[in-house]
Formats: sequence, C-alpha cells, structure tokens
Amino acid sequence: MKVAALYVHPVKSARAVEVQEAEVTPTGLEGDRRFMIVDERGVFVTQRERPEMARLRATIDAGSLKLMGDDRRELTIPLDQPGPRVRVRVWDDEVEAIDCGAEAAGLVTTHIGDIARLVRFADDVKRAVDQTYAEPGDIVSFADGFPVLVATTASLEATLGTVAVRVDGRRFRPNIVIDGAAPFAEDDWSEIQIGEVRIALVKPCSRCTMVDVDPDQGRRKGGVLAQLSRTRRVGNRVLFGQNGSPRSLGRIKVGDPVVAIAR
Repeated sequence: MKVAALYVHPVKSARAVEVQEAEVTPTGLEGDRRFMIVDERGVFVTQRERPEMARLRATIDAGSLKLMGDDRRELTIPLDQPGPRVRVRVWDDEVEAIDCGAEAAGLVTTHIGDIARLVRFADDVKRAVDQTYAEPGDIVSFADGFPVLVATTASLEATLGTVAVRVDGRRFRPNIVIDGAAPFAEDDWSEIQIGEVRIALVKPCSRCTMVDVDPDQGRRKGGVLAQLSRTRRVGNRVLFGQNGSPRSLGRIKVGDPVVAIAR
C-alpha cells in the first residue's frame, strides 16, 4: 500500500488543498483546520449550514493564510498576526481563539451572506479529543473530533461508483488517502505506519450531509449520503473512513509506503 493523496483544510469547511507532502503534528497535518468561521455567537459554521463555504479558497504559504471568496478579493493574514482573544464553540467544546480582524470578517461575511468572523486556533490552547476513543494527551485543533481522517481509494471508488452523478473523494474531507487496499479494509486496522509516523485509528467517522456538497460548486447534490446509508449504516450512524490520532510524528509524502496493523 502507499499514500495516494494528502489533503489539508486550512479553514474548517473551506476548500481542500491537495499537497504532495506534509508534516504530521500532534493536532494532525500541519496547517489543517487552524482557522474557523464563527457566527455572531462564536459558534462554528460549516458546510452543513452553508454549502457555499466549499468555494472559499484558503491556502497557507510563506507564513500566511491566503483567503479568497466568490468576489475574487484576496486577503493575506500572517499566521502570527496578533488579535483579541475570543471564546468560540466547536460542537460541545468551548475554546479560546484569536480573532483575525475586521477585514477577514468582511470577506467571510460577504462570502456566506451572513454576519461571521474568522478566528485562528491559539498555539497555547490544548483541545482534548474524546478520551473514550483515545489516550490522555491526544489533542486536536478545529477538526470535528480527531486530528486525522484516513480513507482508501478502494473505499471511495466502491461508494462513489454507485452514485448517479459524478462526484469525487474530497466530499469526505480526508487527510490521508491510501491506495492498494481492499474496499473498506481500513475498518479492520488499528494503526497505520508511514515511514517514522504512526497513526492510531481510533474511531470510524460518522458522516453527515456535507458529503452531498459538491466541492467545486458549493451546492448540495449527488445523493452520496443516501447511497452510503444503504450499505454503511450502523444503528443511527452512517460510517465512512477512520479517525486517527498520531502516535509518532514526522514528515509524510505522496507515494510513501503504508503498513497497516490489523485490529
């Protein structure tokens, strides 16, 4: 098996960025979900409510976040830009973040059509993952619950090949896509090793309506969740991919060999 693709999502729920290599840190791939859009109450906003967020372009380059909305206006925000501390909410977690300022707020407000602000995860904040599925000390930034999401090309093809319209795997928001495995083999892995990096696969990922959002057009269409529910439903959850937490850190790249340990 080998690494087929790597994705970083600098702003939670904004467009994915495909990269050729990435540093694996305690909170996942470097730069992943370091920024987040929040509403007037400080509550996170995602494609679940605002599918147009898929069109928001966000990249990290030369120590800055570059942001571009539908109006093509580009904004550059230094990763160390100071700002006021604010309390924000991600699911049931309330954490302290850094507000990115009025210009960033104007860009994201224009893009989603509602009052919003952009915040950055503070480097000195430690947000713990659900300890039911991890070890003490496991942390995450603004991702839903875990630092890394792993999927395989075979599982993506097995699912997307049954959907009536053309879709691609970015809908599932993976970080690491692995080639050379059987469909859904990842369900039976407890850990993967990529070079010196080890990632424990701790919990299957429950899917939501975000898989029905076209990642280019930012509109809901495709029937992916309905198709998944026919074959991947367990109780009231629809499962696809595996959530992971790093056990050792390092740099990984596309083409690296992957070794999986059976559960």
